[in-house]
Amino acid sequence: MEGMANRPLFANDYADWFVNVTDRAAGGLITLPMVHKLIYFAQAWYLANKNRTLFDEDFVAWLQGPTLKSVQDRFASFRYTAIPEIERTRLIKGEKLELTEGMQERYGRYSALGLKTLAKEAGEPWEQARMGSSAESHCGEIIPRDAIRRFYAQKLSVSRG
Repeated sequence: MEGMANRPLFANDYADWFVNVTDRAAGGLITLPMVHKLIYFAQAWYLANKNRTLFDEDFVAWLQGPTLKSVQDRFASFRYTAIPEIERTRLIKGEKLELTEGMQERYGRYSALGLKTLAKEAGEPWEQARMGSSAESHCGEIIPRDAIRRFYAQKLSVSRG
């Protein structure tokens, strides 16, 4: 347990955070597709702002949007049902926590469909990675991190400009 404090954070650490911050007392729920999109936006905006990643795992361009294999495998049994609170989680701190909280503030109010629409907007790296794939295929193409960084950095410069 002693060495755990310094281990890098993984995509599932962020999944846990988004699952646990859901306000169930107010009727909030979070599904697997929502978790994928919230983590995607966190990674995207961190890349755009810091030019580095929150975690070292690539998103793939699945039909329903950007997907993380480790998160998909872990929560596959929930599919479109609410994911319950996670008991043991890792602590996210500092600028990573600030950004993650900002993503919850900005995107946490959206439904699964709303998040899907935002993650699949025209010109999105997800769309680029799916080029040449049929509309019905899962597509295992990796969404390049640099494409994600560039797309969101451009959005950042437009919002600041």
